[in-house]
Amino acid sequence: MKIALDPTPFHHSHSLLDFPALAAELGYKYLQMTPHADMIPFFRHPKADDALVVQFRKNCQAAGVEVASVLPVLRWSGPDETARQAAVRYWKRAIQISVDLSCTQMNTEFSGRPELPEESEACFYKSMEELLPVFEREGVHVAIDPHPDDFVEEGLAAWRVIRGLNSPNVGMVYVASHTFHMKDAPLDIMR
Repeated sequence: MKIALDPTPFHHSHSLLDFPALAAELGYKYLQMTPHADMIPFFRHPKADDALVVQFRKNCQAAGVEVASVLPVLRWSGPDETARQAAVRYWKRAIQISVDLSCTQMNTEFSGRPELPEESEACFYKSMEELLPVFEREGVHVAIDPHPDDFVEEGLAAWRVIRGLNSPNVGMVYVASHTFHMKDAPLDIMR
């Protein structure tokens, strides 16, 4: 298990390149790259070029901090086809950034729309047809959170969607603060 700093509360006071030193200063060995305007913003194409990724990695090495996970939040399950295709392109760049940071764990959300669950699920699987071979080739594991307001919010239903991918490279994130939305008993979900 890795206990990682989520730098989101520090976005207003520190630059992206300051996060590794901040993590070390706070006693963390690991950092989770949550959505950030200069790296991988919410719902948009990643904004980091190779030079920024290299500098971020150097800053991590200098601070003795590793990136434990990269967390993109993209509309890969959105029922709008243009937005879905864009999200797949954004995912490919996010995967490359993760690999360049020597990080093989990506966390994310299902996205999609709860009022269009069938359409969103179909879009999720369509996106995964293209992305799953990339995850597998790069040795990246993806853990998905059934986030409130996603097309699947319930724990066991989410696990079934993930199981349907039939890949050891995809699993589930259990976010304790989302338990109230998951419907199912926590121990049933964890089992």
